[in-house]
Amino acid sequence: MKRLSDEFAVLLEAVSAIEAGMARSLLEAADIPCLIAGPDFDVAELGHAAHDSLRGTNVYVPKAAFERAQALLADAWPSDPD
Repeated sequence: MKRLSDEFAVLLEAVSAIEAGMARSLLEAADIPCLIAGPDFDVAELGHAAHDSLRGTNVYVPKAAFERAQALLADAWPSDPD
């Protein structure tokens, strides 16, 4: 049985659901498939807002597309705005 880590790599780790959604939109526009998943945690206990801010979400892409996805996000979200 294949595991997620055999075929996919973490592109973004512990980002908000909003950032994950923005990344998904950029990746899909570039025909790069992605998976979005967060740690398994009881949302009902804290509610969505608290859950998202405490637990974060991971964005996964196929390992074969990792470098292209990383470059795409670096162009869209420069780390230094100046």
